[in-house]
Amino acid sequence: MADDKATINLKGKGQGDGSGGASDESKFNISDDLKKKYPELVKLILETESMTDAERTYWFQILPIMTEEQVEKLRKILIREKDQLAKLDSEYEKELNRINDKHIVEWKEFEARKAREKRQKAESAHEAEEAKAEEDILSQLDEV
Repeated sequence: MADDKATINLKGKGQGDGSGGASDESKFNISDDLKKKYPELVKLILETESMTDAERTYWFQILPIMTEEQVEKLRKILIREKDQLAKLDSEYEKELNRINDKHIVEWKEFEARKAREKRQKAESAHEAEEAKAEEDILSQLDEV
């Protein structure tokens, strides 16, 4: 890319927000010819998360003088990066869902255990009341 420091410090000063899109086009002064000749590549450069704005500017400036082979290599690199990030996002989402599902099961088990304990306490209290009532009845009978 532009220089080693910019490549290593991916989230350094001047980093775009990663959202890409048409709103960013104006700050890079992209010619209409470039947009017409390489619409997919322009979009990929704007949307990549691995470039700073300075690097994007560099690529937009050098793109018109690059050979078709170089352009194709850049396109492949950016597409591979986009695909790998999408794959990572998908894996992350699956793992997050798996963890959430696990916690939902644990939460339901916790709620069921609490409800069971509450029911057992209520049953114990009811049994104690019944035993007391039996004792009272028996003591009343003994008095008679």
